Amino acid sequence: MGAAGVSPRALLWLNLLGLIPLVSSLNPDDPNVCSHWESYAVTVQESYAHPFDQVYYTRCTDILNWFKCTRHRISYKTAYRRGVRTMYRRRSQCCPGFYESGNLCVPLCTEECAHGRCVSPDTCQCEPGWGGLDCSSGCESDFWGPHCSNRCQCRNGAKCNPITGACVCTDGYQGWRCEEPCDPSFYGKDCLLECQCLNGATCHHQTGECLCAPGYTGAFCEEPCPPGKHGSLCEQRCPCQNGGTCHHVTGACSCPAGWVGPVCAQPCSFGSFGINCSQECTCRNGGLCDHISGQCQCNAGYIGQRCSTRE
Repeated sequence: MGAAGVSPRALLWLNLLGLIPLVSSLNPDDPNVCSHWESYAVTVQESYAHPFDQVYYTRCTDILNWFKCTRHRISYKTAYRRGVRTMYRRRSQCCPGFYESGNLCVPLCTEECAHGRCVSPDTCQCEPGWGGLDCSSGCESDFWGPHCSNRCQCRNGAKCNPITGACVCTDGYQGWRCEEPCDPSFYGKDCLLECQCLNGATCHHQTGECLCAPGYTGAFCEEPCPPGKHGSLCEQRCPCQNGGTCHHVTGACSCPAGWVGPVCAQPCSFGSFGINCSQECTCRNGGLCDHISGQCQCNAGYIGQRCSTRE
């Protein structure tokens, strides 16, 4: 049954007869528009049968009235009066949870959507990078997108853009997910800074600090190890003896004149002297040469640079 107990069929006929005007400008096809029948009163002029007493005479036996008798009868005539008629009309209004705006029914959110729009009653559709019931909360660091529903794929401490999900790499990393360190010759933010390290050193992909190759030291690895040191970080002590020096990289000993062996501990053998004991002694008459300088030490009875002169 419709409003005021009127059947749907009766309402249809009243509508066809033009007695029920459509009073709303809302589009009835809008799924968010609800309608109902309402009654209202109008003042009309209506006709009715008004009764009155009509008197007439008939013949009778009443001699005193000259054989005329009076008779009465009720007659009716058309009269007019003001009346009230109940009319019906369809009233369209926005369904619960919606309100009218520009002839449209739009959803109503009790809490205003701070960074989004209201898409259904009390339901916000958040912009990328925002979440919460009213879209007022920024995404946590591990999430992005509408309602912060997407999990970040970034690595090595990178943060993802809360709107697009793009990874913002920390210093020293590159790649779609910041999964790769900088190329060997670069470091820093976006791997754009060029390393300044020398002598085969590599720089730290985050700080640019030089990691020296064995045998070198200094801020840019520009200096060989100091005397007496060699190897990685110049931490190894040279084993060379008798004034020998070691290579700053390998630690191999370079012996001074008159000495040989891995650590320069062996003097030149008889008959040789000098660097690597490569020179041959020229002393005569049984003279002995110094293994370092090659100077002759003559036997008794001989003198001279080569012990070749008899005293």
